[in-house]
Order: sequence, then C-alpha cells, then structure tokens
Amino acid sequence: MLYIDFHTHHIPAGRDVVAVVDGRDTWGIHPWRAAEAFVVPDLSTVFAIGECGLDGVRGPSMDVQERVFLEQVRLGEQTGKPLVIHCVKALDRLLSLHKALKPQQPWMFHGFRGKPQQLRSLLDSGFYVSFGFLHNEESLRICPADRLLLETDDDSEHPIAELYNNVARERGIDVSTLCDEMAENYRAFFRREPLERGEKVKN
Repeated sequence: MLYIDFHTHHIPAGRDVVAVVDGRDTWGIHPWRAAEAFVVPDLSTVFAIGECGLDGVRGPSMDVQERVFLEQVRLGEQTGKPLVIHCVKALDRLLSLHKALKPQQPWMFHGFRGKPQQLRSLLDSGFYVSFGFLHNEESLRICPADRLLLETDDDSEHPIAELYNNVARERGIDVSTLCDEMAENYRAFFRREPLERGEKVKN
C-alpha cells in the first residue's frame, strides 16, 4: 500500500510513503510572514503554492495578509498550481475571496479541525479538505471521499500510516480502500502521479 501525506514539514522514512513536503514540494508565503520581503522563485518544479492564507490570531494585519495571499492566488492561476491554505479564524473572509475570485485551480484547506457546518461551507465552495491527527470525528466521517486528504503537518512523532489506520476505522473502510482513494485525490489535486515513471510499491 502507498500512504500519501498531502502536507508535512518532515521528510518521512519508508518506501511506502509519498510526502508533499512544505518548502521542498510547495512554495508560498505563510500568513505569519506576510510582512516580510520575498522573491518568487522558479515555480516549475513545485506541486502547489503554499502554505498561504489568512490568520486572524497571529501575524501582521489582515490587510497585509490578504494582499500577499491574493498574490499567491494570482501565481497559482498563472502557473496552474493548486493552493495549500492555512486559515485560522478567517473562514468567512476566505470563502468570500474564493467566491469573488472564482479560481480555476483547486484549493486545499489544510489541517481542518472544524465542525460539520464549517466543512459543508468549504465543500460547497469546491475546496479539498485535509485532516490530520487532531480533527472533528463527525466532520471526518461525513467528508466525501473525493474531497478528503490526509496530512501529518508538523507532527514528526506519528507516522502517516497511523493516521490512515485511524481514519479507516473512523470511516468504516479498509486501509487499502482509503489508500486507493487518496491516490485518486492526489492525481486530481496535483495533476500528477504519486509515484514517478509507474514505480510500484511492494506490499
């Protein structure tokens, strides 16, 4: 089986894990750093733009964060890259921007811990929703399989396989089925294969 970690800050061990590593496979300006000067690198090799987004608890003013976030959205649209979104206490504004901008590239709400009502608002807007070890179990259970992503984020102590086991149990499915669903979502979100050149993972 292949375990896909859709957003992590750590390079995992094990040949059965495909990880999208922040800063290696993605590039973006985190809202906490939105007031800092930055230079856009060559984006041809990255999978996505992010983390980027809005944080109502930490970071510079929301005006500054929003201006930098809109630049990230523009880059995503220009390069055909999806966005990995960090959003804290700013969901209504995020949804409002998504509605106004009508982006063609998909957006992922990473590290989602919200309640079902918040989940539904994201799903209605077309978001993918990524869950980690800390999550609302009801939201996880009702999230459609084709919008669900899984991540370890900054948790270096628990392997992604452990999260897959937990999620499979909570959703009442086999881990192998969950792995297959995540592979399909990887292809849909990143528009690439989780393994290069058709490489196979041996069980």
